[in-house]
Amino acid sequence: MKISDEQLALLKLYKNSTTLEKVKIYARIIFNFPQIKNHLEKYIPNSGTVLDYGCGYGIFSNYIKMKNPNLNVIGFDISKTRINEAKKSAIAMGVEFTDDLKNFNFENLQLVLSIDVLLFLTLEQKINLLEKFYRSIKTGGIVFIKDTLKSNSFRFKYTNFEEKLKIKLKVYGSNVTSTLNYITPDEFLEILSSAGFKIVDLIPENHLLYPGIFIIAQK
Repeated sequence: MKISDEQLALLKLYKNSTTLEKVKIYARIIFNFPQIKNHLEKYIPNSGTVLDYGCGYGIFSNYIKMKNPNLNVIGFDISKTRINEAKKSAIAMGVEFTDDLKNFNFENLQLVLSIDVLLFLTLEQKINLLEKFYRSIKTGGIVFIKDTLKSNSFRFKYTNFEEKLKIKLKVYGSNVTSTLNYITPDEFLEILSSAGFKIVDLIPENHLLYPGIFIIAQK
């Protein structure tokens, strides 16, 4: 497997992470980054503010800032463990990472990312959050979603087991105790359409184990 220059640049950002977290971060950059990046890169705006909601270690926040240094990029996650590691990378890139959006101005966003986040929210929370995104995004702006699909497949059963185990083992941090709430592609589309979004693309995740989907919608 060839590692790209972009991946190498991202790996270097996390050289000061703790050993355990570094292993997790490097695995994401090497194995998960390429496919997501391929779908995301054409939606990176020329200017304005980007919100990475549920940014984890900040890999895609940093990637977006790397692609366009003129953007104002905000990375948010409730996991203090991951945000602390993300903040170490911010010294080089200038991304703002936080675990608190109480004072964040949800206005005039050009792009919102929600990568593997919505499965941790209840249906009502999903609806409220996506409606908030719609109100916050500029006309023509994009919400980029990657999430796990609800199904009867082996891939779904495996993913569900893995995610429950990660929560139990506190892989996401000691303060992440969410239950898992999956929905179907039709439910995703209904929520987004009801919020006012226009669906731009719907792409099944090309992964052997995980039944994910990419949903790109525009205001």
